[in-house]
Amino acid sequence: MKQELEKAISMVISTGKVKIGYSATIKSVLSGKVKAALISNNIPLDAKRKLLRNCELSQIPVIEYEKTGFDLGAACGRPHIVSTLAILDPGNSKILDYI
Repeated sequence: MKQELEKAISMVISTGKVKIGYSATIKSVLSGKVKAALISNNIPLDAKRKLLRNCELSQIPVIEYEKTGFDLGAACGRPHIVSTLAILDPGNSKILDYI
């Protein structure tokens, strides 16, 4: 299942539309344009609470990635830590099946 989620993340990065990073994710969630949010397991607790609360108020589902932000960054094809990801358009991926 973890490998499949990583493939779905890679596919949404290449074929869909996403916003990478905490600030971009929060802004997108507040605008209401997000289909789902994805968070790593080591995001700071206060940031996680704020994001989860805003997603709840906006009725946006959250996918919790069971690995670290470094692993999420690698799944996104980035050489740095990625704590959150806002999915605006899933493209050809099946990422929304993980909700």
